[in-house]
Amino acid sequence: MGFWSAYFIAKLVLYATGHLNLHVALNLALAALVSLPAANARLRLARSMLAVPLGVMLLYYDSWLPPFRRLLVSIPALSGFSLPYMLQLAVRFIDLKALLGVLIAIGAYMLLSRKLRLGTFAFVGLLLAAVLPLPGTTATSHSDPRASTAQAAGAAAPVTSDAQLDALLKNFRSGEANRRIELPTSAGGEPYDIILIHVCSLAWDDLRFVGMQDDAFLRRFNMLFTRFSSAASYSGPAAIRLLRANCGQQPHRDLYSPAAPDCYLLAGFEHAGFEPHWLMNHDGHFGDFYSDVRVRGGVGAAPDSNDGAAIMQDAFDGTPVYGDYSVLSRWWAGRLKNPVERQVLYYNTISLHDGNRVKGGGASSSAKESYRIRTQMLFRDLGRFMDLIGASHRRVVFVLIPEHGAELQGERRQLQGLREVPSLAITQVPVGVALIGGAAQDDKGQHSIDAPVSYLALAELLARMVANDPFAAAADKGRQPWLQKLPETLSVGESENTVILETGGTQQMQNPDRHWESWDPGR
Repeated sequence: MGFWSAYFIAKLVLYATGHLNLHVALNLALAALVSLPAANARLRLARSMLAVPLGVMLLYYDSWLPPFRRLLVSIPALSGFSLPYMLQLAVRFIDLKALLGVLIAIGAYMLLSRKLRLGTFAFVGLLLAAVLPLPGTTATSHSDPRASTAQAAGAAAPVTSDAQLDALLKNFRSGEANRRIELPTSAGGEPYDIILIHVCSLAWDDLRFVGMQDDAFLRRFNMLFTRFSSAASYSGPAAIRLLRANCGQQPHRDLYSPAAPDCYLLAGFEHAGFEPHWLMNHDGHFGDFYSDVRVRGGVGAAPDSNDGAAIMQDAFDGTPVYGDYSVLSRWWAGRLKNPVERQVLYYNTISLHDGNRVKGGGASSSAKESYRIRTQMLFRDLGRFMDLIGASHRRVVFVLIPEHGAELQGERRQLQGLREVPSLAITQVPVGVALIGGAAQDDKGQHSIDAPVSYLALAELLARMVANDPFAAAADKGRQPWLQKLPETLSVGESENTVILETGGTQQMQNPDRHWESWDPGR
């Protein structure tokens, strides 16, 4: 087998340390191929010309990297990344512990190959890998830390067989297809506005990693959802899901087909008397986000202008990112001059997107530190905007709802910043609702909603507020009835190729070939 012994032994080391998957049958087939005797140099050359590309492809297939076809589709998007961000991504692919393991394996090969037939050890190792479980593969849940331990302890036994998981997902799909929230045709009570702040790259997991899960900004919300599933790991699908919140969770593939007319959230608000508006702190062109909002999200209005706002960051693709307070305060000044009684604003911000660089901030020491600084900036800007609204004495239902997380820590099978697999670390996001104005502004209490919910619960909550003046209820400290019996939703995260389903406190992944396996964060 020669030097191929080092190849297989190195892969076994990476597999044992959790840095690599291992398709044993394919690796055994390759090992058999490279072990075939070759009578002359021409046959050895032919064998190498066949085995080397197969070895490279198998190594990629065994890795935790996204499917190669997904990588090919992403090339046009990757070409738009700035050079500093490309270099940052390249560095993430280098795992020093994994590299050290490979070097040790190669060193051991060089020392022992003269005395031992290491090919035999490679074959034995591959056979053992087929029957022995990978160390440390017990799946764990990534719910918010404030969720009670009793919830975890009382969780039902996880469903794990392919047939059971297929049935669970099928039942989930059929049930969600029939769920609807009807917004009232007219709003009750005194006029107020609704502002939806849709934040890219903000999950409970990210906040815990930078020590901001209990930040004072989050305590400003009267209602805080701690187990809200965004169901998405990318911005476009997340925007479509929010803007179709009136209907149950659609499969990922259906997001790019028209939905029933009553699914569209902003259109529903418009029918209830709210003038719709749309605003961003970026140009909306990356990933065709503009079309995801306008066409697939059913937002008929053109986006309001952010011209004149201060540029605070350079985005991952080199385009400007405007300061959140600068954009929002300018919009608010225009809103106060508009005589219409009710408005609903969908605001999208990419201030926390991976690879952004703060203007004049120099090179950050790490992605973690950059994220912490930018999260502090975002919370400060949104807090100032809430104060600005309060000072105007106009009443506003203010909603913070992230698109998805940043995968800032990375997981055993997913590199930092990659979001191909919609694990709970990415889809469990903090969603807050604040009532600004009148008696609501004096109420500093917070109701925590720890049930598993998604967009349908938010749509139901807003529908109740449209039907009955939420500020009148706030004056009597009667907010709890708004939160009774909100529709719950099984936590199912979806991307183009992968599904993550939470069951019994574990995460089960349906991979691109439609088989199920346990997802272990591996931290």
